[in-house]
Amino acid sequence: MIPRRLFRPVLFLAVLAVISCLFTAASTAAPPAGRPDPFPSEVGPERPDVGGRTLAPDPITNLGAPISSLTVMEGTVGRTPDGRDVVYAVPAGENANLNVVDVHSRQLLHTVPLPGAAGAWGIVVASDGRLYVGTYPNAHLYRFDPVTAVVTDLGRPITGESFIYGLTADGNGNVYGGTYPNAHAFKYDATTAQVTDYGSLDPVQQYARSTVYDPDHNALFVGISTPVGKLLRIDLATGTVQNVTPASLVATDIIDLDYASGRVFANASGKLAVVDAVTFEQVKFTDAATGGLVLTYPLAARGVSGGGPGGVYFTTATTLNLMRYDLDTNTVGTVTNPPIRMTRGAAIGYGWVTENGQQILYGLTGNYSGGTFRYDPIARTLAQWSSPFQYVPVALQHAIADPATGRVYVNAYLNGTTSYYDPATGKATVTARQGQVEGWSWGTGSKMWVGIYPYGRLQQWDTALPESPTNPKVLFSLADSEHHQNRPFAVVPSGNSVYVGTTPGYGEYGGAITVYDVPSNTHKVYRHLVTDQSIASLLPVGTDVWAGSAIEGGQGTEPRATEAHLVKVDPATGAVTADVVPVPGAASINELTLGPDGNIWGLADGNVFVADKTTGAILRTYTVFSGRLTGHDGALSWRDGYLYGVSGGRLFVLDGLSGTSTILRDHGLNRLTEGPDGKYYSLLRLDGWTIPTNLASYTPPLDPCPKSDVRTNVWTGNINSHVLNRFLEYGCTLTDVLPDAKAEWPSHGAYVVAVDRKLRTLERSGQVEYWEGILIRFAAAISNVGR
Repeated sequence: MIPRRLFRPVLFLAVLAVISCLFTAASTAAPPAGRPDPFPSEVGPERPDVGGRTLAPDPITNLGAPISSLTVMEGTVGRTPDGRDVVYAVPAGENANLNVVDVHSRQLLHTVPLPGAAGAWGIVVASDGRLYVGTYPNAHLYRFDPVTAVVTDLGRPITGESFIYGLTADGNGNVYGGTYPNAHAFKYDATTAQVTDYGSLDPVQQYARSTVYDPDHNALFVGISTPVGKLLRIDLATGTVQNVTPASLVATDIIDLDYASGRVFANASGKLAVVDAVTFEQVKFTDAATGGLVLTYPLAARGVSGGGPGGVYFTTATTLNLMRYDLDTNTVGTVTNPPIRMTRGAAIGYGWVTENGQQILYGLTGNYSGGTFRYDPIARTLAQWSSPFQYVPVALQHAIADPATGRVYVNAYLNGTTSYYDPATGKATVTARQGQVEGWSWGTGSKMWVGIYPYGRLQQWDTALPESPTNPKVLFSLADSEHHQNRPFAVVPSGNSVYVGTTPGYGEYGGAITVYDVPSNTHKVYRHLVTDQSIASLLPVGTDVWAGSAIEGGQGTEPRATEAHLVKVDPATGAVTADVVPVPGAASINELTLGPDGNIWGLADGNVFVADKTTGAILRTYTVFSGRLTGHDGALSWRDGYLYGVSGGRLFVLDGLSGTSTILRDHGLNRLTEGPDGKYYSLLRLDGWTIPTNLASYTPPLDPCPKSDVRTNVWTGNINSHVLNRFLEYGCTLTDVLPDAKAEWPSHGAYVVAVDRKLRTLERSGQVEYWEGILIRFAAAISNVGR
């Protein structure tokens, strides 16, 4: 053994002979092969495959559905052959069921499966008494026969469509509807079972959002929405399509259409508009409250009823009063004075029922309450109740863990209900209905910053306080402003500011960054930072904000851009001071985070890139998987020196030093949030389903080396050995397993000897190459450790 007093000079001479040739090798060579897999599949039982094979154990734990709720987009009223008056509705959920409720006994009569459907935007009773339902996302037409209580799947009327909207029926039992995303209108012939496709009605607009049959002229009116609303008329005898849009309705969305007494009643962006079915002129009518003539009137939810005693009926916006449009006098007013208010929400479906020779109006109210009403137009009395529709697990939109309590909050798609899962009890508790969350982050204490669609809204929610008119508190909305933003994908607080990245509204191009100043309760909006693109991710660094874009415009548009950008923005002025394309051809940059190395790490489609936090220069790129994604599909989280992520349904982990990635689960997941219990939580789509309804957890391996040294190279005190640092096992880097340079050593020689002994062990096991050991020994010998 070399005497301690001679160790340093002998080692120095030995290393000096080879240092020049090894230095280059150390800078470029890959770490030794044969590193054990740090991510073995150890969670869950083995899964038998249908072919007799055994699949790898599932690494995630299914925690069940945290929200069972009621979301009804539209309903209608009908009668069964045995004389029962019923309301029909399809609560939204995976493999949704048609619900049939007796309006007199208020009992649920049937729940009939609609396989493949997640909900329905079209529902109508045909003249023969059979019910037709148009669904999403499979765009199938289903027929329910009240005689047999059997549903028949009539298939997808138009190939390539995913939504059916606005069903209407003629007097011969035939049914008509519109579609998305190619704005077709169609007819289903009940006698021949043949479909007539009237074609894609607009080369730009994607939504044929509403239809209504004109029995007086054998015509079909179709409402087109976003970005330029249109009212079209199809002559059903000839198939001729005519644009009959009144000039004042061109800039509106034609959401709902109804027909009565030669007039078409349109829900035009939340306002009632009336169009003459022959002249196509917009009809002026009298507002009974003021006595003046108007062209529109505030309207809530699903249009107006069919004609009956006193005219057609609807609910007004804001107040939800029951209103009537008198067909004889063209006058709108409340049905009674003082007004009668719908207490369970706006009307979403109507139907006239004959009772004792008199017509009575029944209908549904509120998307989430099961509200049902009966209005007697002669007695002018209104009864309201909730029908016992079946609550179902709802589609989940977002998830976030509370770092203080450990609760995992989840939010429902469309429905907007929020619930929290308590890992300690395994139970979920429903809290506030916030609207559809697109992005959220924790603020201070129990307060959360929440971005809501479709309003482009930022609100603050105190999770420790009960829901109230001011909790959540709305701070601003961008949807109806000059900025036209509606999906806040990125909500990131920093200092006294909250940064919000958004997509534009329907038919619009150009997302924005909004800077909300917390002390002053004011905000500034910077739009078109990346031409024709949305803002999908944000990362404040110092006094600047880095933003990742997505090539998407608002819904109803086709992308004009071809690849996503990473831009550096001055939040004081909105000036873009750097602009790079991290991954050529990538459609979106879904997440940004600062790595342990101080650089920006981002997720662009299935690629992880590393960028300089000052200039944006791309340093490295790692491909996890191939394929383009949307701007709201991705999450990243650092842990133990590894980068965990969810994207494209996959859960993956990337070694932050070597860049090696491992896909832990290849399907069914969305979102990723880390709880203080050390587990990751994600939204789970069950196999064979189309939407996530469950919460799932993943438990990473235990880290035997917390607070790892993850510098790129191995350092011995103040000396860089230029040997690549790497993980030798999960959580433990080469630097971690070497003697601690920060410890108190009795002498410098004691530290050098300890390094030598550890390296001998690592060299024998093949974890360190001989030449690497020489460089590390040399670095230790000239370091300041123990001096």
